[in-house]
Amino acid sequence: MINMVALKALAGFNYVRPDQVVAIAATETSKCNVYLAGGVVVPASEPAKDVLAKLAAADGGAREETK
Repeated sequence: MINMVALKALAGFNYVRPDQVVAIAATETSKCNVYLAGGVVVPASEPAKDVLAKLAAADGGAREETK
């Protein structure tokens, strides 16, 4: 089964595959954009740090936050 992560959106949820995430950009303190392979941008209504934690948990902790 494909591993999907639910990200809060303005009117519901967006579901993304952790292995397709290329980057996460914080647009505001409570919002971010998730960039996927293929050029798709998924807006999220939650902080980038929370999205990163969800993706890391779903991906087995293989991702690390850069500072």
